[in-house]
Amino acid sequence: MATKRKDQLTPSRAAADAIAELRRRADPKKAASSQRYFKEPVALYGLDTPTAKAMIKDLVARFKRSWALREAVSFCNAMVRDPHLEPRGIGFQVVAAFARESDPRLLPQIRRWLERSCGNWALVDNLAPAVLAPLVERHPEVIPEVMAWAGSSNMWLRRGAAVTFVPLARHGKHLDAAYAVASRLFDDREDLMHKAVGWMLREAGKTDMARLERFLRAEGAKMSRTTVRYAIERFPKAKRALLLEATRPASG
Repeated sequence: MATKRKDQLTPSRAAADAIAELRRRADPKKAASSQRYFKEPVALYGLDTPTAKAMIKDLVARFKRSWALREAVSFCNAMVRDPHLEPRGIGFQVVAAFARESDPRLLPQIRRWLERSCGNWALVDNLAPAVLAPLVERHPEVIPEVMAWAGSSNMWLRRGAAVTFVPLARHGKHLDAAYAVASRLFDDREDLMHKAVGWMLREAGKTDMARLERFLRAEGAKMSRTTVRYAIERFPKAKRALLLEATRPASG
């Protein structure tokens, strides 16, 4: 067994150092400006995207060979203790770098992160495609449990159930599950969910536009208009107009 370098940081120490760096780089003006993207109050350090990506790249480069998934999860759990968006997002992306090691035992942890450590659409859309989607692709036996999340009272868990299938549907994978999740979320009251379902359907249409059209013509009247508009974005203009009319709920 290879011995660890004496100067190797533990996950908790690495997280403390990363958060300290985020605090040094904090930009209150940018944080205040970024709040406009969210309906709910979101704690932000005000880090710009290129800087966040550079930090993630550096962390992965430093620890990819000496850590395994277990250490990445420990790092993430330390990062999500900070209430700000940026350390949580960075933590999720470090876990994503180890996604090929994941197995169904990671699913309860992902659920906890969605329920307790997200709290906004941006973190769900960071975590679900990058960490959960690879797990679903490698271990499709977890799909029924992920699909069941669509019935949760927690909106972020419901959004995670939908957004997980976005990168998969984009490549024509697990379309049956994607459409089933969409159907379960037709009556969701939250606008953020309407947008998530429409996004997922739009991506599903990229590899099978005919199937998407059939689904919209059969089920579109049950969907919010937001969902329909998102779903038809890739159709030609004339087809979009026809589908908007075909999916209009019957009056009276």
